[in-house]
Amino acid sequence: MSKVIPHLYLFDVKFKSPKRKKPVKIDGKLDEWSEKYIVPDIMNLNGSYKKTFADVYFSWDDDNLYIAYEAKKWDDVETDTKRFWRKDCMELWIDLRNDKSQRRYTEHCHHFFLLPLGKKGSPELATAGEARQPGSSIEDTIYDYEDVEVASRILRNGYRLESRIPKSVIPTYDPLNFPQLGFNYHINNTDRRSQWWSCGPDFPRHEDPSTWGTVELCEY
Repeated sequence: MSKVIPHLYLFDVKFKSPKRKKPVKIDGKLDEWSEKYIVPDIMNLNGSYKKTFADVYFSWDDDNLYIAYEAKKWDDVETDTKRFWRKDCMELWIDLRNDKSQRRYTEHCHHFFLLPLGKKGSPELATAGEARQPGSSIEDTIYDYEDVEVASRILRNGYRLESRIPKSVIPTYDPLNFPQLGFNYHINNTDRRSQWWSCGPDFPRHEDPSTWGTVELCEY
């Protein structure tokens, strides 16, 4: 069975995320992120013994979700602004109701992509978008999503990226009444490495929210 079904898919994996007392300044420096915000590394549970190459952080407040990471690389940072999954980027999946009975997207499900380079008109800057999936609330894939704040810093051996996703982009976000979110990410890397959280490419996580794990939004 373990050779057919990925190990992490057999569990409802979960982590706790502390609330921010003040908004995060989105500048790509990551100096406002401490270990308490880190997303736990569970790659060793997937049976492939892949080593992680990125530290990932997640947090929230009443009006925003925040995510940041630092990725190590051997070669130059490269992005593809249309086929974003082919080069350096993070894909982020969120279900604002964490409904594991759903096998398809609802208006509460979102698939974002965050790129360290490639903003239209300023390709040296980071850019973000949201991918259209059947059942989601957007009518088409959004590139250079101006409402998603994102910034990056290119390093000699990789890059740092952080982003703020405001409630205007995720209108059904309601942390008071729904403090648990469906959550998964996948970091693509031109070094031919990849890193993910609850479910990797073995299963259709881009279209099935039940494959995503859970983040619990905590006050502390």
